[in-house]
Formats: sequence, structure tokens, C-alpha cells
Amino acid sequence: MGLFKSALLTLKDYCLNSTLAGLSYIGDSRYHVTERIFWLIFFVLAILGSHHLIMDAIQEHEGSSISMVVESLRPLDQTDFVSVALCEMGHTKQSYKNLDTIMKQIQVSDNDDDYSYDVEDFLLRIIFHNLYNFGSIVSYCQPYVDCTTECTKCPENNYEQFAMKVRANCTELVTQCAWNDQVFDCCKYFQPLKTTLGTCFLINSRQLTPKDGPNWLNTKMDLRTGPGSMRLEFSKAVSLFIINEEDIPHMLLTTLQFNQQHEGTEVEILLSLQNVINDKGVQAIDRNTRKCIFPSEQFKSSYKYYSYSTCVTECLKDAQLKVCNCTHHNMIYDKNDLTPVCDYNGLVCLDNADLIFPQTTIMQPWRTNGLVCSCLPSCSEHEVKMVGKYQRPIPEMTRKAVITLQDLPTQRYRRQAVKDDLDIVVGGILSLFLGASILSGVEFIYFFTIRLIGTSWMKRRNQRWE
Repeated sequence: MGLFKSALLTLKDYCLNSTLAGLSYIGDSRYHVTERIFWLIFFVLAILGSHHLIMDAIQEHEGSSISMVVESLRPLDQTDFVSVALCEMGHTKQSYKNLDTIMKQIQVSDNDDDYSYDVEDFLLRIIFHNLYNFGSIVSYCQPYVDCTTECTKCPENNYEQFAMKVRANCTELVTQCAWNDQVFDCCKYFQPLKTTLGTCFLINSRQLTPKDGPNWLNTKMDLRTGPGSMRLEFSKAVSLFIINEEDIPHMLLTTLQFNQQHEGTEVEILLSLQNVINDKGVQAIDRNTRKCIFPSEQFKSSYKYYSYSTCVTECLKDAQLKVCNCTHHNMIYDKNDLTPVCDYNGLVCLDNADLIFPQTTIMQPWRTNGLVCSCLPSCSEHEVKMVGKYQRPIPEMTRKAVITLQDLPTQRYRRQAVKDDLDIVVGGILSLFLGASILSGVEFIYFFTIRLIGTSWMKRRNQRWE
């Protein structure tokens, strides 16, 4: 009770001596109660008014602190060519010798009549994502679950090892590469990376190699070099992805995905490119305000750098773990990742929940049910568009792709900070309504800490002396 009385006395003392306008009239008992109520009402109204203006200022700051402008490029400004990813596709018209070897190992007898094409189709669908279709896990394996006679059953685990044995390595997949008609060593620059599509091979990816390092192909373009062109030749069916430096190929992001399945064809892809650069002050602004994330910013992922595609990948992985307590073997990107990998029962769970190859609607932020991936774009994500695509037959029994930048960009986007955190300082509003300053805050803390404790201590000391 004594402490409560001391607090009331301190509050009155604070009102009488505060630099805030109007408080001295409220705390002074010499004035009539109507005068004190009058000042109390207007003091409360001043607080409400300042709060309203401060909230409006914060909202306006969040909505207008970033600006995107278009600026012209100078003649000597250089532009980097796009990054490219290659992922082997499953092709039903293509034979896989290593898969035949695996089938012979799991076959219950050496009799060719016992060869199970259902098990083979099952393995193809867990090794190659493009061959998977909803419900196929159970359909190929269920007829043999209760088999009591000699029959080949679907393997129940070790799917990643099967994929490593069957899928082609870089030298088996890519046979020739050229940049502006200059041949280069394909597998020196196309580095392997595990993705939702299995192991893919990426050129000029920051996820795999430092920019401008020994394994980074120089694809800078300017007025002297002209727009660049990359020519690739494949020996197997392949999905070609055109991506940004921090991106990864993803089964849900297919805008710039091109499939090369049949031999004797060449596809030419014409692109337009506009770069995005950021001013230094942009990164200091909150990511929810600028509506993008810088690649170097921290986020939960096994990948080194943030991008929209890596965020979607982690979102899908989290959903698989949440629903089935395991993840697809293609979701293990790091050898140190201890996430449980799905066995056969786990794959059945993922298949029933449609989480092996889900619909792209999971990325829509306005969804209110089911899986939602709330991923922001990368702040360094360039704008790449397909201008044209042409496919023509070639006499060689191979597959070719030519990726060409139609014209050098003449403009680029610049993201700049219009306002920073100092612009949201609201001292002027508080001074206008309440006569407040920085020292007013110090004063408030002082009265209800040092003054309150000191007053209580002095009172107890005086009582002991009496």
C-alpha cells in the first residue's frame, strides 16, 4: 500500500513538473476540478490526434519508400548473359542400361518372363519427375504387395541411389557447347546441383561458383561484342531452363522451360533482357516494405543464396515434412541434411496428398486453404522474356538448342530508396500536439524509476530517524 501511495505522489509530482503541455494543470490541486478535467480531455485528444498522424506517416512511409525507375545504359555498360540449367528428362523411347542392371538385381529369378515392367515404370517415375503423374506410385506397386508366389516387388527404399545410377552425368548429357561460336569445355562450367527435378547442371550459377571465378564463363556483352548467343548439343532428352544467377530450376516454375526430347531437332530461343540494380540504401529498408529479398540475406535453406525458386523449394519441402514426416529424395540438397527421406510408404503418403508434383496454385498468396508459399521475389532478379521460339529438323541424330539475346538492352531498372528510416522520425508531430522532445521521454523514465525509488527510500529513512 505504501508503494502504491508513493506511485500516486510521484505521478502528481510528474504532472506538476512535466514539460508536456497541459499536464501541470491536471496535477495542480489549486485549480477547480472542472479546469483539470478540461485539460485532461484536451490532453487525451492531443494524444489520439498525434497517434493518428503517426500511424498515417508510418503507412505512407511503407508504401512510398521504394521507387523503381528506368534509366538508359551508357555505351560502355556491360550486360551479363542469362544463366542456363540442364535437367535430364525421362523419355519412354530411350533405353537406360543402368536401369536394366538394377532390374536384374532386384528380379526374383533370372527368367526373362519374370521381368516386371510395372516395377520398371515405377522406378522411372521416381527417378524422372516429368514421367510422374498423380496416383502412379500405388498403381504400379499395389498389385504385387500381397504376392505370395515368386514375383518382383517395388523396392521400398534407396531411391536416391537408384537415381544416381540411372541419371546421366554431365559428359553423358552435354556433348558440345559454344559461346558466340567459340567452343568451351561444357562440364567445366556446367556444374551439378540437386534440385526438385533431380541433379541438374547449371552454368554461371552463384549457388555453385563465385561470380567471375575459374568456373564462371565470361558472357559479358557490350556494343563491341554485340548480343550473345549460346549453342548447346545434347545426347539425351533434356529440360532447358533459362534462369537468373541465384535461381535454380524448379518443377513449379516453367515459364522459361524448354524440353528437348526427340533426336534430329534444333530449337532456337530468342530472348530480351532487362537488368535490375539496387541503390545502397535499399537493403537498409525492411524486406516487407521493399517487397523483395536480397540474395545475400539470411533465410532457411540448404542453398547459399536466396531466390524465389529456392524459397518455393523450401516451402514444398516443409509441406512434405508436415504432412508425411519425410521428404522426397530429390529434396535432399546437402549431404549434411539429416531430414528423413521417404521410403515406399512415405512416397504413397506424398502421392495421396499430391505433394510430389503439386499444382502451381500453391504459390498464389491469396489462397486461404491448403499449401501456401509466401515467397518474395529476389531484389536482383532480372526481367527475362522470350521473344520467339523456332524449332527445325536437323540431319544429325542429336538434340541442339541455341539461346540468343535478340538485342542488347538499352535500359535497365533501378530500385532506389526514396525515404529511409530517418524520414519517419515523428518528433515534429509529438512536439506540435504535446510539446514533447527527446528529453520528455527521459523525464518520464526518470520520474517513475529514479524519483519513485528515491522518494520511497527517503521516506523510509525519515521514518527510522523519527
